[in-house]
Amino acid sequence: MRPEQNLNRISPMREWLLLTRQFVLIQLNDRKNLLLSLAFPVIAALITVWIAGENMFVHYDGTKSACFVIVSAAIWGGLFNSIQVVVRERENIKRDYTAGLRLRCYTASRAVAQFVLCLIQSILLTCGFVGVEWKYGNELPGSGVIMGSALMECWITIILLTFAADAMGLFLSSLVRKPETANVMAPYILIVQLIFSGILFKMEGGAEILSYAMLSRWGMEALGSISDVNELPLRIALEKNIVIPHEAEDMFLRTAGHLLLVWLVLILFSAFFLVLGNLALHRVAKDTR
Repeated sequence: MRPEQNLNRISPMREWLLLTRQFVLIQLNDRKNLLLSLAFPVIAALITVWIAGENMFVHYDGTKSACFVIVSAAIWGGLFNSIQVVVRERENIKRDYTAGLRLRCYTASRAVAQFVLCLIQSILLTCGFVGVEWKYGNELPGSGVIMGSALMECWITIILLTFAADAMGLFLSSLVRKPETANVMAPYILIVQLIFSGILFKMEGGAEILSYAMLSRWGMEALGSISDVNELPLRIALEKNIVIPHEAEDMFLRTAGHLLLVWLVLILFSAFFLVLGNLALHRVAKDTR
């Protein structure tokens, strides 16, 4: 995009199309990062099958652990996609803003292109569920909470979770000035997400309240509900061949209302981060340093 081109002379739709095409071409030419983005969910799916798949859908503990791996992979994949997108283009954004760049069109172009990437990644990551069934014969519940297919519900959940993490990455990328800072920030964001997911540690008081701001918690709620983990026996009960009742967790409530609520929350997270990112872009565009 040339600085002398006045983008306000074209319609917002045409500007969005031009920016989207430009970004897609940039992404396709960056083959190394594109291959890494597509290879990561494949590796995560294989790890799920290899490490956690044997006990997935067999007992409560194993299913929670396997779902946690998938949620972690979805969040990290989304962050990796976008954490450097804006910071690498800071100078171009400042230059093109003076030429009439509509920042909302810029945000929309990145969001749409990133959503397509997340869509492909989610298909690859969902293959982990298929791999568990193929290798061990362990299956998801016969029907979904809302749909006829539990696998389809898992796929939708992973799409929404990955894109919400991607939108968060776009926002974070608009806050920093150097790509190195973005790289350092990403692992810490992931660690906080995992700690406050409610899976590794019991959340109480302020920690529980904070956990509701974590994508990881909502991702676990959705996959746990779809997998019907509350109805699965504890691992120790299977090992000792005895019945040990365990308390059903509200976060894994298997109802249509609960799953729809989780999906809505993930959609709102995506919208929230995209709006914040667009607002932060104004600071980037007007930065003279």
